[in-house]
Amino acid sequence: MAFKMAKGSLFAILLRSKWWYSVLIGLFILGASLLITDAKYVVLSISVTLPFFAIGGYAAFKQFKEPSQKQILHVIQQAKKMPAGDIAEKIAANYIKNGYESIAFKGNGADLELTQGSRKVLLCSKRFKAANTGIEPLKLLVAAGEEAGATGYLYLALGEISATARDFAEKNDIELIQTIRLASLFDGKAKID
Repeated sequence: MAFKMAKGSLFAILLRSKWWYSVLIGLFILGASLLITDAKYVVLSISVTLPFFAIGGYAAFKQFKEPSQKQILHVIQQAKKMPAGDIAEKIAANYIKNGYESIAFKGNGADLELTQGSRKVLLCSKRFKAANTGIEPLKLLVAAGEEAGATGYLYLALGEISATARDFAEKNDIELIQTIRLASLFDGKAKID
């Protein structure tokens, strides 16, 4: 059985927060415990704060690998000037580097079909400039994928994505590519599974 952290737990929240929040909480607990115990239980005080420092270190590692706000804004401005087909090709280049083959999708729900062995991923970037994305384009992508035998889906959206669309994407294993992920795909440093 794999260990899975609850989304609302303190450590899960700290993993999604800035790294220094965890370190600050750890330092506060360390200082408070040393004051309360007159520094008699230094080892115990340090051991209580270790999980906060570990979470802070892991969060820092993840956050320093992400693109900066400046890079994200630059990519968004660049992307808004590009047609959907060019962006799809730019995203596909990362997959091609990792052994995928890219062909144009002959249907309405997606732009590209990325294949690697038995894995087939459909990429849709047709409505990436839309201010709001609802559930309908995602349903169209999944329907196209069912006909083509897709094992995964990528959907590019720079605008807001509705809660129902997010739920649908999560249930159907659709990776929603938004600003941070798009910036890492543009600079070629994105991790491809």
